Amino acid sequence: MLSWKRMLYVVLIVAAVSFIFMLYNINEERTRHIRITNIQEEKREFTGTQQLSGGEKPQVRLVGEGSGEVCQDIRRNMEQLFANLHYTVIREEELRPEELEPGELVVFCDASVGKYTDLVQLGDFIERGGHVILAAGLPEGNEDSYLWPILGIREKSVRENYNRFCFEKELFPVQADEMAYEGYAQSTWLAVGENADVYIRDGDSGVPLLYTCEFGKGTVCLINGTFLSDMQSIGLLTGAIGAVEDDFIYPVLGTKTVFLDNFPMLTYINDRLCMQMYGCSTESFIRDVVWPDFQGMSLRTQTPYTSSVLAVSSSEKSFPEINDSLFSTIGKSALQFDGELIYAVNCGKEGEVCLNDPFIEEFRSVFTNYEIQGLAIQEGAFLQELPDIPGTKIRAVRTSLNGQDAGFSCEKAYVEFPEATAGNSMEDGNLFHLSSVLAAYGMISHTFDVNTLIAEDEQTASWDEKKGQLGIFEDVMLKETSWLDGRVLSRMGDEIRSYLNLEYAWKREGNRIELACSDIVEGQAFFFRTNGRILSAEGLTFEDAGNGYYLLRVQQNQAVIIMEEE
Repeated sequence: MLSWKRMLYVVLIVAAVSFIFMLYNINEERTRHIRITNIQEEKREFTGTQQLSGGEKPQVRLVGEGSGEVCQDIRRNMEQLFANLHYTVIREEELRPEELEPGELVVFCDASVGKYTDLVQLGDFIERGGHVILAAGLPEGNEDSYLWPILGIREKSVRENYNRFCFEKELFPVQADEMAYEGYAQSTWLAVGENADVYIRDGDSGVPLLYTCEFGKGTVCLINGTFLSDMQSIGLLTGAIGAVEDDFIYPVLGTKTVFLDNFPMLTYINDRLCMQMYGCSTESFIRDVVWPDFQGMSLRTQTPYTSSVLAVSSSEKSFPEINDSLFSTIGKSALQFDGELIYAVNCGKEGEVCLNDPFIEEFRSVFTNYEIQGLAIQEGAFLQELPDIPGTKIRAVRTSLNGQDAGFSCEKAYVEFPEATAGNSMEDGNLFHLSSVLAAYGMISHTFDVNTLIAEDEQTASWDEKKGQLGIFEDVMLKETSWLDGRVLSRMGDEIRSYLNLEYAWKREGNRIELACSDIVEGQAFFFRTNGRILSAEGLTFEDAGNGYYLLRVQQNQAVIIMEEE
C-alpha cells in the first residue's frame, strides 16, 4: 500500500507528463494550420522616356564567327551579355579599322584575328585611340606575330590549361587574391614585358591570363584563353571593358537570391543513419544544428531564402517521403525570416509529368493561406507549358544561366530568373564564378542542395566539412555585398522587367556625367566602373562597391554625377 507521500509523487509525475503531452498536442495542432500569407507587392511604376542631348547608346563591334564549337559558344555568350547590357551590337564579318573613330570598342570572338582584318590597320586604330579586346585567346604559331609588340609579347609557346587564378589588380567588385578555375580553357604560354598591366596570372606558371597594354592613345586587352565559352566566366568580359575604358556604366540587377533546394526533405538520410553519423535524429539535427546556421547567415547578411521541395517530376518514384512535423516547423521558420517556399520541377523525360499529390495536399492543409508563386527547374527539360498545380499562381520560374532556354525573360505571364551558380563548395571554382557573375550582372543567384550538404550518400556525412564552405560564402560574398538587395524568387519581377526593358545613354564632359534612362523602375541599378571618385550626384544614389566600382540606383529618368577633379 502506497503512503500518502508516494501517492503524491505519482500524481505529480502523471500530471507533469500529461501537461507535456498536452503542450505537444497544442503545438502540433498549431503547426497543422499555419496562417502565413504571401501578399503580392504592388508593381512599381516605370518612368517615362527621357532623351539625352548629345548622348549615345553604347555600342560594340563584334568580330569573328569562329569555326569550332568553342568559338561559337564564346560568340553566343558575348552576344547574350551585350544584349542584356543594351549595347548596339555591330556584327562585322570583315573589320576595316581605318574607317573607325578613336574610342570605339572592338571585341574579337576568334583567336585568329588576322582572318577578319588587316593587322597593320588594326594596330594603327589602337594607336589612334581605339579600344580592342581579344576575347578568345591567341592562335597557335606565328600568324599574329605583328601584334606581339602591341600586346607586349616577348615569348610565345604552346597552349595549356591553367586553373589557379591569382589576381594582381582589381578586376571584379569582389575578388579573392586567389581563386580556382575548374573549367578547361586553351590558354597560350606567354612572357610579356613591363608595359603589360597584368590583372590575372596563373599561380603555378606565372603566365598572364588577362592583361592590358597601352599603345599610342589606345588600349588593347588580351583574355588569354577560351574562358568565355562558359557563361559563368562572362565577368571577365565586363572586367576587360572596364580595364580598357576610363569610365564604364552598365545596367545590373542589384540583388542577391539564395536558393535552398530539397529543404527540409531528405532523400539520403533517415533516423538510423543520422544517429550513426551525427548522434541524433534527423528532425533534431535539421532543427537544432543545420537550420540555425542558415538562420544566422540570413540575419547577419539580410539575405532571405527561397526554399524548394520537389513537387513535379517525370516519375512518382522521384518523390521522397515527407516528415510532416519537420517540414511544418522549418517552413514556418523560413517564412518568418522573410523567406519563400516554392515548388521544384525535375522532368528528365519530356512530356512525362507527375505531380506529388500527397505532398501538395499536405502543404495546402498546413499552410492554409499560402499561395505558391515560384517554381524552380532543377534538372531536365524546361516546361514551356507549366503544369496545373493546385494552390499555385506562378509569378517567377528559376531557370539556369547556362544551357537551353537559359537566362532572363519577361515575355510570358511569369518572369524567368536564372540560377547563376550552384554547389555546396566554394573552393572548387564556385567562388570565381560567383565573383564573375557579380561583375557582369550585379547579382548573386546561388543554389545550395541541402540533401548533399548533410549527407552526400548513405555512407558519407558531409555537414562537418561543408558547413565551413557556408562560412566562406558568407564572409567573401554576402558580407562584402551589403549594397545588394535581398530578394526571394517571386519578388524579382520588377527588377527583371526593368533590366530587360530599359533604354539608357550617358556622356561625360569634364568632371560631369549625365545619365538618361527610360522604361525603368525607381531604383534600377547600374555599375559604374571608374578610375576616379564620385563627389556628388543628383537623381540617383551611389554606394562604393569596391575595387573601382560604384553601385548606382537611379531615382529619376535623368541624373547627373559630379566627379572629383583629377
